[in-house]
Amino acid sequence: MINLHQYYLYMKNLLIIPLLLTFSFSFSQVLLWEDDFNTTALDWDITLQPGANGVDANIWKINDEEGGVAPPGCGVAGNGESTLHVGCQGGFCVGTGAVYNSGDGGAGFIFAETDIRAAYTLPISTLGETGLEFVFDWIGVGDAGQDFAEIEYSIDGGTTWNVIWTQAPGATCGGGQGQWAEETVNLPVATENQADLRFAFHWVNNNDGVGTDPSFAVNNLRLFAAGTPPPTGPTANFTASSTNICEGDCINLSDNSTGTNISSWDWAFNGATPVSSSDQNPSNICYNVAGTYDITLTVTDDIGTDDVTQSITVSNCVSPPVADFSIDTNIICKGDCISFTDNSTDDPTSWFWTFEEGNPDTSIVQNPSEICFDSIGTFDVTLTVTNSGGTDQTTTSITVLDLPLIEGFGDTIIDIGGAAELSASYTGFGDFYWEPAEHLDCDTCLEVIATPYLTTTYYPTLVGPNGCPGRDTVLVVVNFEEIVEVPSAFSPNNDGLNDRLFVKGIGIVNIDFKIFNRYGQLIYSSKDLEEGWDGTFNGEELNQGVFVYTLEYDLINGQSGEKSGNVTLVK
Repeated sequence: MINLHQYYLYMKNLLIIPLLLTFSFSFSQVLLWEDDFNTTALDWDITLQPGANGVDANIWKINDEEGGVAPPGCGVAGNGESTLHVGCQGGFCVGTGAVYNSGDGGAGFIFAETDIRAAYTLPISTLGETGLEFVFDWIGVGDAGQDFAEIEYSIDGGTTWNVIWTQAPGATCGGGQGQWAEETVNLPVATENQADLRFAFHWVNNNDGVGTDPSFAVNNLRLFAAGTPPPTGPTANFTASSTNICEGDCINLSDNSTGTNISSWDWAFNGATPVSSSDQNPSNICYNVAGTYDITLTVTDDIGTDDVTQSITVSNCVSPPVADFSIDTNIICKGDCISFTDNSTDDPTSWFWTFEEGNPDTSIVQNPSEICFDSIGTFDVTLTVTNSGGTDQTTTSITVLDLPLIEGFGDTIIDIGGAAELSASYTGFGDFYWEPAEHLDCDTCLEVIATPYLTTTYYPTLVGPNGCPGRDTVLVVVNFEEIVEVPSAFSPNNDGLNDRLFVKGIGIVNIDFKIFNRYGQLIYSSKDLEEGWDGTFNGEELNQGVFVYTLEYDLINGQSGEKSGNVTLVK
């Protein structure tokens, strides 16, 4: 055995010690899995569609239309070496191999939008393995950021996929053929020590008509693992149940860190509730305000400490409202006023109404009322509703019908108890009436006699064939004179003349009438104007004498008053 110290002293002038040290700590790679597509087409599902695909969408193929060539060779076809590649289909497909249809740029006769995944369907075990590398040969140009392939991995049987490599336009040979190149991708720690690791190739292109063949082809897939590495500290890693959520949502976090006897987990949640945790797998981490926030995990094991930060996006996910409303009626008469009821959904927070030819012509209340229309025709009513998610608008129309023409005559002034002659005339057809009908001798006649007690406006009205009433006004002014009297004597002798004591007057609507004897004893009380006192007390006729009355009264014009005095009962 060589004594390393002696060897170092002997060879130090030759400056080869770095080489010896490198050899002392190097370790070889281990091939875990490989696939060259020549006999494994059935192990791949090349038809998965994560998103929308047009009728002329491009497809994955496994054959030698695009033959496998050792890098840095140029693309060939039909050489017996199958590859996985993106090809085209349909009537607008030109060529074979790694060619694709980039669309028509929106002209509307090609629909080449593509979102398709080719996924390996068998589990690959990495149990006990670290330092994973995914090596492959590929060609491809496409259109950077628009038409390109991605490589993804899954550790849950293909339920979720994570991107590990994105295609940028590659090199080409003369004549436009792709030049094969070898690529190495270092896999994340999350792929290590897994019982079910899978790979997929994900191709997307838009329909903008821009892009260059070849599309994308891949061959000679190889998965390597490192040998036994020297001891290292922990590697912090975690996954979130979701990285794009809505305001008010909560997430759960799963620790995927590796290390030697990890003993602590320190989490920091920027913008969340709670703001920190020491649990290995914290849950119910909630975000209430839109924005982008960092989540940092720091882990410690027997060797050291490591941390990792990932971001989460919180969005305002409120759905925009859907505008809708109802109306009392959408056919009205000129001069009518109507109300509107908001029936919008998804919780609008503001409302803006416009009423064509209406009064008022706008409103910002949710349910506006008393919107009046004085012009005839058909007019639009528009409601615009808004919330934090957006705006929506809806419009409906109302029809305003014309009124028949009618004229009223006989504006006059009368004394209370007097009469006024009123008349009306109209043209056309309809149902005629006066309102109010009180104190008229006929409420459906063109010529009427009115005997109101108070000043009254009468409305001659004609309801036309369209159901709309035309009206005019006739004003009868009443000179109201307060007349309230109690007779000074009465004779309750049953001769039919002045047998009862009544309160008399014009326009009296309420009374409180009381009679007292000379000792101040109440012997009669009534609130009935039509009753009158018959000269008895407790059913017994009283003798002739003088009595005292008090009277409180209300008149039809709203006035009130009081009277008192003496009345003589005569036998």
